[in-house]
Amino acid sequence: MAKAYEPFKLPIDNLININEFINELLEANKSVGVYQVLLNRSKIDPELLLTPITLQEAIQSTKIEGTQVTLDDMLEYGADENKKTNDIQEVLNYSEALRVGEDLIRRIPISTRLIREMHEILLSGDVRGKNRNPGEFRRIQNFIGPEGCTIQTASYIPPEPQLVSEYMSNLEKYINEPKDNLHDLIRIAIIHAQFETIHPFLDGNGRIGRILIPLYLFDKGVIDSPNFFISESLEKDKFKYYKLLNDTTIEVSNEDDKSKMLASQRWNTWIKFFITAVINQANQNIKLIDKIDELYNITIDESRKIINSNKLIDIVNVMFKLPIFNKKRILEMVDIPSSTLGVYLNKLEEKQIIYSDGKSRNKKYYFYDLINILRQQ
Repeated sequence: MAKAYEPFKLPIDNLININEFINELLEANKSVGVYQVLLNRSKIDPELLLTPITLQEAIQSTKIEGTQVTLDDMLEYGADENKKTNDIQEVLNYSEALRVGEDLIRRIPISTRLIREMHEILLSGDVRGKNRNPGEFRRIQNFIGPEGCTIQTASYIPPEPQLVSEYMSNLEKYINEPKDNLHDLIRIAIIHAQFETIHPFLDGNGRIGRILIPLYLFDKGVIDSPNFFISESLEKDKFKYYKLLNDTTIEVSNEDDKSKMLASQRWNTWIKFFITAVINQANQNIKLIDKIDELYNITIDESRKIINSNKLIDIVNVMFKLPIFNKKRILEMVDIPSSTLGVYLNKLEEKQIIYSDGKSRNKKYYFYDLINILRQQ
């Protein structure tokens, strides 16, 4: 039988050479800081800015795993829940697992308990992996490789199942009590790789590993709330992401300096890639926030020219949360008579701020100015 991999126990700072990626680290730290400042300084409710960012994270992270759901699919679902598919359910589960993780991390440390609770949510309902022990660490050997491969031809064989709890305990201890002096952005690159190396579940490891990134950065005070995601950046370089992750799973002999040097080189290459993804995502988020901020101010100003109501802000806020919506969804969120809302929506449509599908019943409205910004991401 092919041999299961035995990972390093953390910490591994003896393998890390910060000089290999110091410039990227400094730039990443600066970019994430600018992103946080923009969120805090914006006149818009941060939820309006974070809703599309969080949605994109859920879409891109599940897309890495093979779902076909698109941004438009999810926006359409926001207006018509009858459009739910199994892929959409996977995205919804990801969003809910992230929300629960955010709630738990405000009360308990990042732990195997937290990770398992998120995993149970991730694989709930009629989705892929629903029968693969949601919330439970694997008790059988798994392996990774192209579809149809056997364990003999697998590209990677994770640790034996009886070692999973031991490695996860080591990871949990490193997360909460690190014994090195590395920057938290370096640590989360190591943590993410180590989690994927352990592969503690039969399914959903990649998604849980990516959810841990913002939770960890929030827990360590790098970001003000768990709202910084890099799945979109990783998805763009998906095959490089997988290759460099896999490269960190290298056998090293204590007596073999050459293998240690190669392991160090591969870990430094992985960390540099990860931190570069942080830079790219932070810069993209900064541009997105600027565009949404500008659009929000323009939309409020233009809408005030045709609607004189203290409910206008509330209506526009719903449009930014749900850029594809129907009358019913606004009525669920805004205390306004249905007939009055109908008049306001007609005015917004006449002004070409929103567009409708023209149906007489269950009419849907499209806020294309925002939709097009999100599509460009």
